[in-house]
Amino acid sequence: MSGDSAGRRLERRLSAARWFEFVERLWPMVFPALVVVLVFVVLAWVDVWAAVPVMVHWAGLGLFALAFLAALHVGLRNFRLVTRREAVSRLERDSGLRHEPIAALGDELGGNGDDPLTARLWQRHRERALRETERLRVAPPRSRMPMLDPWALRAALGLVLIVAMVEARGAWIPRLQQALAPGERVRILPAELVADLWITPPAYTGLAPFSADPRGSTAPLDVPVGSEALLQLHGLAGRADALPAIAFAGTPLVPEWLGVGRDGHGSAQIAFGLAEDGELAVAAGVGEDEVLRSWIIAVIPDTEPEIAFDGEPAASQRGTLEIRFRAADDYGLQRLTLEFAAVEPAGAFEERELLAPAGSPKELVTGVHVDLSAHPLAGLPVRMRLKASDAPGQTGVSEEIGIVLPERRFSHPLARAIISVRKDIVRYPDERLSSSARLDALGRSEPAEQQGTGVQLSLFATASRLRGAPDDPGEVRSVIDTLWDLALFIEEGQLSMAEKELRALQEALQRALLEGADDSELERLMDELQQAMQRYMAEMMRNALEQGQRMPEGAEMQPLDPSRMVTPEDLQSMLDRARELMRSGARDQAQELLAELQRMMENMQTAMQPMQPGPGEQAMGDLQRMIELQRDLLDRSFRMQNDADGMSQQGEQQGQQGQQGQQGQSQQPGQQPGGDGSGQAASEQEALRRALGELMRRMGEMGMDLPRALGQAEMQMRDARDALREGDAGQAVGPQGQALDLMQQGGQAMLEQMRQMMAQQPGQQGGQGRQQTGQQGRDPLGRSTRNDGGFDSEGTELPGESDLGRARDVLEELYRRSGDRQRPPLELDYYDRLLDRF
Repeated sequence: MSGDSAGRRLERRLSAARWFEFVERLWPMVFPALVVVLVFVVLAWVDVWAAVPVMVHWAGLGLFALAFLAALHVGLRNFRLVTRREAVSRLERDSGLRHEPIAALGDELGGNGDDPLTARLWQRHRERALRETERLRVAPPRSRMPMLDPWALRAALGLVLIVAMVEARGAWIPRLQQALAPGERVRILPAELVADLWITPPAYTGLAPFSADPRGSTAPLDVPVGSEALLQLHGLAGRADALPAIAFAGTPLVPEWLGVGRDGHGSAQIAFGLAEDGELAVAAGVGEDEVLRSWIIAVIPDTEPEIAFDGEPAASQRGTLEIRFRAADDYGLQRLTLEFAAVEPAGAFEERELLAPAGSPKELVTGVHVDLSAHPLAGLPVRMRLKASDAPGQTGVSEEIGIVLPERRFSHPLARAIISVRKDIVRYPDERLSSSARLDALGRSEPAEQQGTGVQLSLFATASRLRGAPDDPGEVRSVIDTLWDLALFIEEGQLSMAEKELRALQEALQRALLEGADDSELERLMDELQQAMQRYMAEMMRNALEQGQRMPEGAEMQPLDPSRMVTPEDLQSMLDRARELMRSGARDQAQELLAELQRMMENMQTAMQPMQPGPGEQAMGDLQRMIELQRDLLDRSFRMQNDADGMSQQGEQQGQQGQQGQQGQSQQPGQQPGGDGSGQAASEQEALRRALGELMRRMGEMGMDLPRALGQAEMQMRDARDALREGDAGQAVGPQGQALDLMQQGGQAMLEQMRQMMAQQPGQQGGQGRQQTGQQGRDPLGRSTRNDGGFDSEGTELPGESDLGRARDVLEELYRRSGDRQRPPLELDYYDRLLDRF
């Protein structure tokens, strides 16, 4: 290392040693003064000076100033600067050098420096000193505080200082300014203020409360109209007269003073509603221009509900009106109603509640059945519209449509006459006296006498009431209702009451499903509906029998399409399926199934109709019976083949004795070739073949195209007949199965022809004209029939047994897991919420 670089390095080390030595001397001298300053800072940060009178504040400030100066004077009176010699000594001591090598570098050779030996020794001495300086180091300053403060009280002072810093909540400079300026009012500064703004939307919105940015925001804060805002301010001065200025949309707001907390800071709050856009601002104080916090509030208005008809309202055969609609609202629908009014004379709208959906859905697409057949306007033109309401009371109205309100068709002459008078009472208010005279005449008529004295007296009484108060709206409405009940009694007797009860329970159950009723309420309604349906079916069967007894001689009962027949067992099965769907949580599917059931019940007719069926219906009915007979023959052939195979195997195992036993058994009917069993089946197969040929001949006479499949089925029947005559039931199975499939294909072709014919001639007479083309080949629910004589492959999909089984498994697993209390609370809460829903 060169001498110059070593010298510079030495000087840097000496400078550091001098400064370290300076700090070690100065720190103990200024520490007492620093303690005075730190105590003052602690008192300022805990806001002691704000709680004392101004004079005491001034006195305390003076005492601290004197204490600081005194401590500084006492500490610095013996202070002196560090000399170079002292710095060299510290550096040699820190580096562990002996014999003062640094000082030796500054020495000079005395005496005669010309002696070579002396010069050589001097040179070696300096080189050794330089080598010693290569390992120079300066130790960090060493504090003498342990000697001055052996109890470490300085640590307690540091802890108190940290606590005071936390308590100041960032207002370190303002509180020091407060401490150094006695008598000044405390200003609320952003670093000190804590502002919490909470927004609580209205309960009907389903939105959770939320908080805004406590630092304020210039971005608009979207809130629903009608929300409640709560502004809480913390970190205020400990006096109620130092509250900040708050304003929303330019309107001043006065906060409520909450008092002073344990930390010595005050709090205030204010709650107000949000009905318009505006800026919420918090200023430093009354008369201050400095805005500390601000939020831009954008109020979202609540739009009106929307509702519209989803297709034209459709009337059932029993006079009920099926109305399908679509409704929507931004936060949820609360109530849906139907309004209608007469066209002539123009009247005020009358309101009928449709439903109050559960859970306030935002969108709803559904349909309801409304029974207006008993309304005075039934059968008359009306104006109709739908109305939807939301939670705040806003309403939305659909477009107005004009329809003829459906009415019930009465077959009894007296009932039709009573309903005609009832219409005239509503349509022609000025001619009600004439209507009362017509009621008197009906009471004296022969049909009324046949109904009994009770019907006659009812007609006379209503006529008298109508004459007595023709202009009293309440009395007139009572007369109208009485006439309706009387017409129903004449038409159907007790069946009308059973039907009324059934319809009311159907509507109640549908409403309960839409409104989210609990399981116990649904079970009760299902039980009542089942009982009402049993009573209704019993009354319908009784009326059908009475009607059959009154049929004129020679009249034939209309042949029925089995795909459109319904039995009490079918209805019970549908109710059981709906009950199972509700129990498994599939309420939407249960509601759909019950709606289909109600639609079917509204359009259901009794089996006995004293009308002559059309030729096409007769042909379809005959073909259906042939299909059933062919299926029965196929099953018998299977049984005969299985019996023959079993006896053959037994004969091979038992030898000759078994063969004799087999021959003995073969003497039984239907077992031996050519025996009675096969012969009887062959005769029936031949008869069925001839009946099919006769059916094809009749179809040709009706002008219908003969399906190719029916001719092929006739040939397969011939092969099956020949096999049965030979006693080979196994060979007959194949042709019989082919014949069955071909007959079903032929039936499908016949059905398509009949649909086309009815589409071209909508006014056909007989049973064909009464059936809707789009419903043939369906079961009473409109679903496709099974492959047992039905021909339509379309239908409505409903959950099957496997779907219900899986739903039950999931529900049982939820119950099992919710009962395991060892699971985490969050998971158990999730299971409980699922079970509450389903």
